[in-house]
Amino acid sequence: MEENNKKDNPESVKAPNTPNRNYDDRDYGYRSHRVDHNEESYENKRGRRAFSYVWNIIWSLVFIIFFNFFSSYIAYYQYEQSDGSLVWHRFSIITGDFSKLVPLITAGLFIIIVGNIILLIFDRYILAKIVEIVCAIFAVAVIANFLLLFPIDFNIIPYDKVAELLPLILKIASGLIILILVIQIIANFVRIVVKITKK
Repeated sequence: MEENNKKDNPESVKAPNTPNRNYDDRDYGYRSHRVDHNEESYENKRGRRAFSYVWNIIWSLVFIIFFNFFSSYIAYYQYEQSDGSLVWHRFSIITGDFSKLVPLITAGLFIIIVGNIILLIFDRYILAKIVEIVCAIFAVAVIANFLLLFPIDFNIIPYDKVAELLPLILKIASGLIILILVIQIIANFVRIVVKITKK
């Protein structure tokens, strides 16, 4: 009778020599292995990061020159036929308030250049995250001031619907970029804290 009850209720039968599974330890081991793997992956990508640092420096220099000396080329372009040749007309869409943004833009780009030069010399994980945080903070400051001043006049564009939609699209895109940058700042701060506490 007792054997029949055990057969009818298999849950009551405990398999012999069944090891106690500690899922917490397994989860900790998985996370530790993942962290070690991430660090190893970071070290193995030194060449790729060096290329990105140089790339960031070059483009930051290009943007500094452009925004300081050629910002009038941010414009609406229209062409017409004149004496059998194509003539382009340029109508700048930026206003006088843009000059107030140029020093902040230049400072932000200069910080990016300095940060990437430092990373080329001292390529450290925590240092890279600190540089990313500083650059993101400057980027947020630039975009926020851009939204406050909004030094662009789309009324020059001879298409009413386009002139009405572009400011809204630009503001929404700027807001999304700020949100992404804030999330990046928080994520990098958490990574730095985790890295420090792990040591």
